[in-house]
Order: sequence, then structure tokens, then C-alpha cells
Amino acid sequence: MTAIPDSDQDDTPRQAGATHTHAGVEVAGLWRRFRDTGDTQARNALTEFYFDIVRANAENIADILLESIEQNDLSQTGAVAFFEAMNEYDPAEHGSFEEFGSMAIRRAIMEEIRGLIGIDWTPPTGDES
Repeated sequence: MTAIPDSDQDDTPRQAGATHTHAGVEVAGLWRRFRDTGDTQARNALTEFYFDIVRANAENIADILLESIEQNDLSQTGAVAFFEAMNEYDPAEHGSFEEFGSMAIRRAIMEEIRGLIGIDWTPPTGDES
């Protein structure tokens, strides 16, 4: 069995994950260029190299949500929010109903998802300074 060096005893820097892009460019060098100078080419190369993590995380979260949440539950929540939005809508104050209603429906569905997966979150009211 190989011993893992204790970080207090070994000051060798560690970098998890890949160290080179598909084109063989060193990732640490790209990060230095991007952080030190804001180099656009370095940012683009890092984006190409890492962007699959966006897809992977989105798929992972979608899979979790699909296992936990029924579309009918979200549709029912959206329908309730739709009718509440109809009662609250004032064209002089809110602009188009499509925008006002869509925001109310999305807000209600997100609250439903948060409740189903156990996230306690309250959106900011805008009163905080």
C-alpha cells in the first residue's frame, strides 16, 4: 500500500484533474494568463476545455429532479399561480400579462421544486441595503 504524503510534510503543489487541454496546452498556464492579464484567447481555451462540466451538471440535476418531481405536480402548481396572477394583474402597473403571468408561474414552480427537494430559500425583496 502506498502512503499518501501529508500536505503539512510535503509542500509540493497539487492540482486535481487534467493538466493539459486537448490541444496539449498546459491548463495552469492558461489560468495564469487569464487571471493575470484577462487574455481572451486563454479564457476561450479554458471555456472549450471545461465547458462539458456545465452539460454534465445540468444533466445530473435534471436526472435528480426528474426522479423526484412529477411534471403534473409542477403543472398544477403553475395553474394555481396562473389563476392568482389573473386576479392580481393590473395592465397599468404590470405591462403584458404574458410577462407578468410567466414570472408568477415560474416563481411558483421554483418554490415548489425547492420545497420538494428540501431547500429553504426566500427570494430577496429588494428592501435590503
